[in-house]
Amino acid sequence: MVRQAEREAPRALDVASGLNIAAFNLGIAGGAWGGGLVVAHLGIMQTPWIGALVVLGALGLTALSGHLDRRTVAAADGEAALATACAD
Repeated sequence: MVRQAEREAPRALDVASGLNIAAFNLGIAGGAWGGGLVVAHLGIMQTPWIGALVVLGALGLTALSGHLDRRTVAAADGEAALATACAD
């Protein structure tokens, strides 16, 4: 997010950094809350497989994010090539 803010809106770099930290803190709070729910309702012995499911979900989201980033870069490269070809 911070790199994108540097590109798109350099004046908003502080805001982007603050949002990045806020998202990190929300993730910590959400994980603690979710873990508390698991322990309260399912017991402490169920936390390893629930944690494994959370990790698999995170890996899936990371792979999706990488795919979308590559697709965006490929589209931008295609547009740049088209603009160069039209200029010639």
